[in-house]
Amino acid sequence: MSTTLQVTAALLRTDQIHANPRNVRHSLNLDDEFLTSIAENGVLVPVVVVQLNADTPDAESVYELKMGHRRHAGARSGGIESIPALILDPSLREAGQDYIEQLIENDAAFRRALSPLEQADALFGALEDGASVATVARRTGRSKEQVTQAAEAAKNLGTGTRTVLEASDAYDLDLEVLAALGEFDDDPDAVARLIEAHQHGTFPYQLSTERAERAERTARETRRTELKRDGIRLWEDASNLPPRAQWLEDLVDAAGEDLDETDHVRCPGHAVVWDDTGSADPAAVAALCLNPAAYSHYTPGTEPAAQTTPTAAHATSDEDGTDEDETEEPEADEEDEEATRAATEEAERARAEAEAKAAAETEQRRREHHLKLAGNKAYRAAIDARRAFLRQLITRKSAPKPLAAWVTQTLLSCPKPVQSWTGDTSRSAILADLLALSADEGKAASAQDRATWIGSSATPTRLLFVNFAVIAASYEKRIERANTWRQDQPDWDSEEIRADARVYLKFLAELGHQLSPVERNVIDDTPFEIEEEPAATALDSDGDEPDQSADTED
Repeated sequence: MSTTLQVTAALLRTDQIHANPRNVRHSLNLDDEFLTSIAENGVLVPVVVVQLNADTPDAESVYELKMGHRRHAGARSGGIESIPALILDPSLREAGQDYIEQLIENDAAFRRALSPLEQADALFGALEDGASVATVARRTGRSKEQVTQAAEAAKNLGTGTRTVLEASDAYDLDLEVLAALGEFDDDPDAVARLIEAHQHGTFPYQLSTERAERAERTARETRRTELKRDGIRLWEDASNLPPRAQWLEDLVDAAGEDLDETDHVRCPGHAVVWDDTGSADPAAVAALCLNPAAYSHYTPGTEPAAQTTPTAAHATSDEDGTDEDETEEPEADEEDEEATRAATEEAERARAEAEAKAAAETEQRRREHHLKLAGNKAYRAAIDARRAFLRQLITRKSAPKPLAAWVTQTLLSCPKPVQSWTGDTSRSAILADLLALSADEGKAASAQDRATWIGSSATPTRLLFVNFAVIAASYEKRIERANTWRQDQPDWDSEEIRADARVYLKFLAELGHQLSPVERNVIDDTPFEIEEEPAATALDSDGDEPDQSADTED
């Protein structure tokens, strides 16, 4: 076969070009998306043809397609009269070449579409060159939202993230994932964790986790600065507090009055710790006193009496000024010394055992506290990821096959979560969120307001999704308490809630929800586990270890 290709470029009328009878492709698959692109942009890549009547120069030229049957058919279907073409020299064609070229041209091994990242770069480049979002969307067959999202992803993905993508061989990530990675372009470790989560099918959960962790770090760094400015000691880990420390809300002064936090700031034992009891504010703190006894603070009922008087137990003096009980003790004999020594050793052993036991109990409390915090954070991240999935699901134009049957069966069986639907504020707020309404609409929703949420022209599919959203909001409210993940039954109805959660989460997984690890724990009734972290160091708000001399005095 000759390696010299002689071609002539020309603009040919579509009716001059005929299909190749040796074309092995049976279906050209002229879908709406392809035809719309042809109609909007014309044929951008020239077709390849040979002239059939080259020996009759006086006749109008007629050509046979070698490559580009789909483009040619799309142009004719769209009424396009002329398309660009490359005309080959027929004398250089060899036997079987038509079929060989079809195999090569259409072999997946030799054809590689642009990856989503490359597409995003192209869309971003078009906008940078001055094209409007509307123009790019129209000419590429994408929505304006897709163009904007892709351009933002390409803009935000810096060299660091692209390096991680290349090292992970993860250029096939979709635009939604790429846009999310752009949020963490300054954190290569987070990008690597997100890519790994995508590979393991837990990306939404990991994204929710990373966002929550970043928000917490940012909020707490701001609060640390404020505490340092105000001279308030911050103890970073509530599970590692001194044994004598007590929460300020549990203490009173010598007169039995509650302590005021504003006044207690001046106490040398004043400190705060991060409030990890479920506050919506990740930088919330709780006040405590590190050594109440040293600063005249008491638990209610233990405060001293207002006046004290001498008792008969006090020593009295003789006329000569000698205390009656000041009598010389006889010298201890050897047996007494041995007994004293043994008693001292036994006391030391008992003290060592007590200290070891106290240390073990403290470490166990620290581990339990750390597990509780990690589990609560994991569960909250799972809630955020799950509701993002629900919002996206409810906007679909077609419902998954199992949905109608599950909604009907759930309404008929009326489990406890559905029984709890009364249109109350908390469940209405969740429903509004799932239907992509504003928080204000959800909070202020009356029965009449909720009735308008379906719209005046809702399709049967939309109505099905709204019914599902009501049920989902009821289940979401039922299982939104963070301790749902715990197996130690922190509340009397925990196991009932977990049983409802299993039913609900299993069905969402059937619909395509990517379960987070903590959700799998709930479904499988297995304990939530984490890698143990080293014991935290208590720090002042300026980052130094605090002076604990007042906390450790005997």
